[in-house]
Amino acid sequence: MLKQTILLGCLLIISNTIPVSASPVLALEEPTMMLPEEFTVTVQDANGRSVQRVLPTVNRYQGEDGGYIAFYSRNPEIGVYSVGGGIYVVGQVRLQGEYWGRIFQPAGYEGEDISAEQVFKDLADEIFPQCNGGCWAGGDTGGWLGR
Repeated sequence: MLKQTILLGCLLIISNTIPVSASPVLALEEPTMMLPEEFTVTVQDANGRSVQRVLPTVNRYQGEDGGYIAFYSRNPEIGVYSVGGGIYVVGQVRLQGEYWGRIFQPAGYEGEDISAEQVFKDLADEIFPQCNGGCWAGGDTGGWLGR
C-alpha cells in the first residue's frame, strides 16, 4: 500500500493554564488512514518538560470508511493526557463511519451526541476496563489525521 507521511498537530491542555502539544509524524497507510496501536503523543508536563506517552488505540474496524472516537474520563489516574477542565483522554477506538470536518460520526449515529449513548459507554468499559462506568465517547479526533 502507498504510505503517506503526514505531520499531525493538536493542541492539548494539561490544566486550565498549562498548554501542551501532541505532534507526531506518522506514516499512515492509504486508504484506511489507520493509526498505530502504540500511538505515541508528546506532551509537556506541568514543569514544561516534553514527555512521551502512549495513547491506547484499538483498530477494531479496518475498512476504508472508518475513523476514531476518543474515550474521556474525569479520573486523572486513568487518563493519558488532559484536554482541560478536569477531562482526560483514556484511549481511542476505530469504528465504521465518516468524518464531518474534524468530528468522527460513527455509522448509525450521524449527528447524534455520542457522549450520551450507552452503547459507547459500554464499549469504553469493554475495551478500557479501567473506565469502570466512568468514561464517555467523543468524535473530535480528526486532528490526528490532518483534518
